Amino acid sequence: MSDQSQDEGLWTHEVRFDQALKGLTLDLTADEAQRASIAQAFGMIELKALTAHIVTGAATGVKPIVRVRLKLDGEVTQECGVTLEPFTHTISADLEIECIEKARITDEVSEVGAREFSLDDLDEPDVITNGQIDLGQYVIEALGEAYDPFARKPGAVFEAPESEKEPSPFAVLAKLKKDE
Repeated sequence: MSDQSQDEGLWTHEVRFDQALKGLTLDLTADEAQRASIAQAFGMIELKALTAHIVTGAATGVKPIVRVRLKLDGEVTQECGVTLEPFTHTISADLEIECIEKARITDEVSEVGAREFSLDDLDEPDVITNGQIDLGQYVIEALGEAYDPFARKPGAVFEAPESEKEPSPFAVLAKLKKDE
């Protein structure tokens, strides 16, 4: 998950771990105050819309793990990374996260044993300590992955300014010789 100190309080929507384990389907929409706070934190001119469709349920396997699937959509106004002109565009992201309650971690879950691992096992589940999963923070994490702070306005092309050619070392020597 993203840096808690930076994202803390931008959007909070907590659900109980046991409810999420049984399965929930939620559609969250950021209100005007939330969008303004998020836009300021990300350096956007304006966050015109932010919605998330979230589905939770039990992950398959022996561990009591909640799988959170999130689909984010938004509309952002920001400065073009090339022209510095404001422009509005849409963003979207998909995020899948697994959560486990600290109290439910057993020796079996924390012990490696002789099990074979795959690339899917590289992401450890987020450990939940208070019995609540903050879905709002996952929305912020998805937004952070989708948002490009240096996005280009459609059609904007970077053109390097023409610079004076550096004189060759021989031209500098020739000039020195003339000055003598």
